Amino acid sequence: MLRNVAGLLAFCSFFSAGLRAAEIKGKIIDPSGAPVAGAQIAAVNRLGVIIRTTASLTGGFQLDAPETPDLRIVVTAAGFSTRTLPPAEAATVQLDIAPQVDSVEVVGSTIEIPTTLQASSVDIITNTQLRQRNEPFAMDLLRYVPGVAFNQSGAPGGVTSLFLRGGNANMNLVQIDGVPVIGFGGGLGFDFAHIPAEAVDHIELVRGAQSAVYGSYANSGVVDFVTRQPQSAPQLDLLAEGGSHNERRFGITATGSLAGFGLLVSASRFDTDGVVANNDYRNEDVLLNVTRRFGRQSLALHGYFDSNDVGEPGPWGSNPLHIFTGIDHVSRGKNNFSEYGAHYEAGLSARVRTELTGSFFLANNGYVSQYGFSYNQDIRGLGESRTIVSISPHDTASFGVTAGREQVTNTYITDSSFSTFPIKRNEIAIYAENRYEIGNRLFLSAGLRGEFFRTASVPSDGFSRPFFPQTNISRANPKFSAAYAVPKGTRLHASFGMGVRPPSGFELAFTNNPALRPERTRSFDAGIEQRLGKFLVLDGTYFYNRYYDLIVTLGGSLTTLSHYKSANLANSRAQGAEFSARLRPARWVFVTGSYTLLETRILSLDGSSNQAPLPFTVGQQLTRRPENSGSLVATFTHGRLAADLTGYFRGKTLFEEPSYGASSGLFWDPGFANVGVNVNYSLAHGVAAYAHLRNALNKDYEEIYGFPSPKLNFVAGLKWTLAKGQ
Repeated sequence: MLRNVAGLLAFCSFFSAGLRAAEIKGKIIDPSGAPVAGAQIAAVNRLGVIIRTTASLTGGFQLDAPETPDLRIVVTAAGFSTRTLPPAEAATVQLDIAPQVDSVEVVGSTIEIPTTLQASSVDIITNTQLRQRNEPFAMDLLRYVPGVAFNQSGAPGGVTSLFLRGGNANMNLVQIDGVPVIGFGGGLGFDFAHIPAEAVDHIELVRGAQSAVYGSYANSGVVDFVTRQPQSAPQLDLLAEGGSHNERRFGITATGSLAGFGLLVSASRFDTDGVVANNDYRNEDVLLNVTRRFGRQSLALHGYFDSNDVGEPGPWGSNPLHIFTGIDHVSRGKNNFSEYGAHYEAGLSARVRTELTGSFFLANNGYVSQYGFSYNQDIRGLGESRTIVSISPHDTASFGVTAGREQVTNTYITDSSFSTFPIKRNEIAIYAENRYEIGNRLFLSAGLRGEFFRTASVPSDGFSRPFFPQTNISRANPKFSAAYAVPKGTRLHASFGMGVRPPSGFELAFTNNPALRPERTRSFDAGIEQRLGKFLVLDGTYFYNRYYDLIVTLGGSLTTLSHYKSANLANSRAQGAEFSARLRPARWVFVTGSYTLLETRILSLDGSSNQAPLPFTVGQQLTRRPENSGSLVATFTHGRLAADLTGYFRGKTLFEEPSYGASSGLFWDPGFANVGVNVNYSLAHGVAAYAHLRNALNKDYEEIYGFPSPKLNFVAGLKWTLAKGQ
């Protein structure tokens, strides 16, 4: 029987490899006939995306896709309507102006569908936005997305945490090209400060618990930085800029094809002296992507490496207890992280596709302080097999299995002989999802994922931690979503999901509790999107997140709640509303805005009489999450000139005392507004000059209480794109 299955798969693979590829060339234009540079073009069939590319500066594109009866071309671009058409009509594709940002991606689902048809809360930061906004780091564009609250400790390179819809910073799954890059060790969450924009093609963000789709750590949402992909036509991009605080940035990206392989190489470097002593920062990264298509089969190889070094001067701003002793001239962090991936895809028939993925993540972090040197190493390996089946033109299913291992080694995680040792955990998951469409108006999706965690035994530290035997824990996480397109431009959407975050290495190492469980989340959201005429789209979404089984350290009066010094007893909730608007009245202007209203509350500990984790109280607002926040981006284009007026604001926010934390008191940060002006001017032959004025109103504010953010600063630079046929 197994021989028969293997033979069938081999026959299907051989047959699909022999399919003739169609060379599809075309040009993307707007209603005036001007090229739409940066438009995304994808060849798709009923199973999803086969191959995708990006339009050049002249709007041209080329795709090599296998000839199949259901093949069609989907074209998307920010500020334009989405077009779907047969390959024979793709020679010249005109996009109509529309207040829309769409993409055909795997976002919030294991099945590829346009984001405008997703029922989950999804946002895409497009390639055009990343290239034109001239932000050195990708996370700076995420600040303008509703539900997002970043906390950065001062200047570029400062530790940057994301609090998504009121969730903790360690409840976000972060990926680069689908490879998880979160650490198992400290459990403090991903540091968003170190992803340069040069290597990124677009950013996918989905809000709400997503463990049914993405697995563990996706309690509050998922962020995926998708890197730039190889193009068929040769192209070279160069960038050089300089500015305030001796800021320098250089980037180079080259792409093309060689012997049937698509190749892309990208590298960049960023340096700044910072705003005070020991506030300097250096970041270097390199990216390699290789692709190859054989009929209905494709292979993609990926590698990314980043090295950065940053000074940490400490909290030199607000000093409510008058205990600041001066700038820290010693403390520094050095971080090297890399991730590698391989993805194989085969269309076994017109209705069945299988995918195999393997990935590896390695992070080495060193820290120097007045107490000496310490280090942390995170390692994660993951393999996945997925099959997508088109049951009918209206019904698509996917199912798969993943297996992974993560481990951490840290200076402070030691055994009874004071020797470091790795804490290891294996994870196996099986999942399935089904998506059903009724009348091209109602879109239903349901998924379920079972997670099985096996944590290796942990030796005693000789003091408070006894020997922990191997533990096995399983969890099931469902997700349901629905979207309904009502005539006259109305779309209703709702989703429910659950999330799970297993205990971190530090939580396992610094407890005497051998039975810590994963932290869990239940989330729900529902909203309405309304199109008003041709030029305005409004959206409003209510969300509710309930966090429970949170791990808390017990002390003082709380020791009566458990025999252990930490346990899964804490609870909290977050609810609120996200509002957004997109206005596109003409080709030369595109305005987007958002506002988020957030209410967070600390709830009573399990088994207690109205008690909260010390030093907090029941009903208190969670720290570092603003109740009010919003953003506005207005983009103007005229001839060779393109300009952006950007702004984001945050209301008053509760913070811990900056030097010693919550045990020394809680204090209110008054909030702030940051306005920026960005200008691009196209010179000739692919050369553009740009200037970017940040914090243009020269406001004095702290994104994290005690850590001043940079005041008025300025950069200017040149970009040069050299492409075949330009």
